[in-house]
Amino acid sequence: CGSLAASLLSGAVGSGTSLASAQEGAARSGVLQDLRGRFAVVTGASRGIGKGIAIGLAEAGAIVFVTGRDAAKVAATAELATKAGGQGIALPCDHGDDKQVEAVFQEVAKRTGGHLDILVNNAFKDPSLGNPEVDRKLTEGAKFYELPLSVWDDMHIVGLRSHYVASYYAAPLLLAAAQKEAVAGSSWRPFLCTTSSFGAVSYLFTTAYGVGKAASDRLMRDLQVELGPQGIDCLSIWPGLVLTEKIEELYKTNPSRVDRITGGQDPRRVGESPLLTGRVIARLAEDPGLRSPKGGVVTGEGLTGRVSIVAEAAKDLGIRDGGVPGSVGGDLYGEDRVATPSIRSLGFLGPGPLRQALPEGLRWLAEPGGPLANDSVRLPLEFMSQGPPPAPKDA
Repeated sequence: CGSLAASLLSGAVGSGTSLASAQEGAARSGVLQDLRGRFAVVTGASRGIGKGIAIGLAEAGAIVFVTGRDAAKVAATAELATKAGGQGIALPCDHGDDKQVEAVFQEVAKRTGGHLDILVNNAFKDPSLGNPEVDRKLTEGAKFYELPLSVWDDMHIVGLRSHYVASYYAAPLLLAAAQKEAVAGSSWRPFLCTTSSFGAVSYLFTTAYGVGKAASDRLMRDLQVELGPQGIDCLSIWPGLVLTEKIEELYKTNPSRVDRITGGQDPRRVGESPLLTGRVIARLAEDPGLRSPKGGVVTGEGLTGRVSIVAEAAKDLGIRDGGVPGSVGGDLYGEDRVATPSIRSLGFLGPGPLRQALPEGLRWLAEPGGPLANDSVRLPLEFMSQGPPPAPKDA
C-alpha cells in the first residue's frame, strides 16, 4: 500500500518487543507475514474473539483498526496488535449506533486514502452481560418464551444487524481496494468475513442465538453474490469452543453451561484460544485461493456453504495455537501447541457425548487417542443440525 502504509507502520512495534522476535514467533505458529501494508478493520475487538483476531492479523503484518465500545480496552487491543508485529489503531465505537459506525469508516477512509483490504465483522452483544436475571435463566436452560424480548434485540442489533451496517459502510472502501488491485494486475482480492458458529446449524444457548448465526451465514453468501463479481470475497468463520474471558468465567461459576457444549470435557483440553481464529482469518486474507471450496478449507456450495471452520482450517494448513515465550500470543494465550479438534470431529465428540453414551466397558474406545476419537473424522454438518449433544449424565 506504498508510502502511506509504511509511514503508519513506522515505530509500530512497542517497547520491549523487536520486529524480528515478533516475526519469528509468528512464523513458528504458521503465520506467513504476508499482510504487511494491508489495512483491516475488526469490529468488537475490545476483548474475546475480536481481540484475538486483531492480534492474529497484526502478527501477519496488517495495519488493524480496532473498534468496540470500551475505549480503554480498544486502546489496549490496539497496543497488543502493534507489539505483535503490525500496527493497531483504536477507533472506539458503539456498533448499535449507525452514526458512530459511519464515522468509523469515514475515519478509516481518511487514514488509508479511501480503501480497505479486510473487514472482519465480529461485534456481538451478550444479553447476559450486566443482567444477572438473564444470565441465571440462560444458565438454567430457559426457553425463548421465558426470556425477555430484549434478548433477541441484544443479539441481533449488535450482531446480525451491525454486521450488515459495517459491511454497508465498508463496501465503497473494499470496492476501491478491489479496483486498485485490478489496475495493478494483482490476483489478490479484498476479504470480508463474519464470525459465526456451529450454532448456525445446531441448537446452542438459545433460539435467538442460532437464528442470528444462521442469518449471518446467509448474509455472507448473499454478499458474495453481489460483491464476488466485483473482486471481493465473503466468508463465514466458525470458531469452536473459544476460551474467551466469558467462557473462562463460566467454567468457574457455571460449569454446567460449558458442559452442554463439551459433553463434560475439560474446556482447557478441547478449547481454542481467540488468537487461533485470528491466525486462520489472516491466512485466508493472505491467500485468495483458499477462500473457495477448491482451497480445501471452505465448505462447498449450499445451505452451509462459504464457511471456514477454524479448527479444521488450522489443522489442514498447519496453523498452531498459542505462542512462544515472550511473544504476545504466548503471553496471552499460552504455550505454542497444535490446534484442538473440530467440534464436528470424533476427536471432540468421541471423548465427550459419544463416550457418555457407550457402556462402561467400551468407553476406552472413545478416550483421547482411541479409535472413536479420531480428529481426522469429521461428521457432515447435516448431522450437527439434528440437535445439541446430550448433556453429561452427571450434569
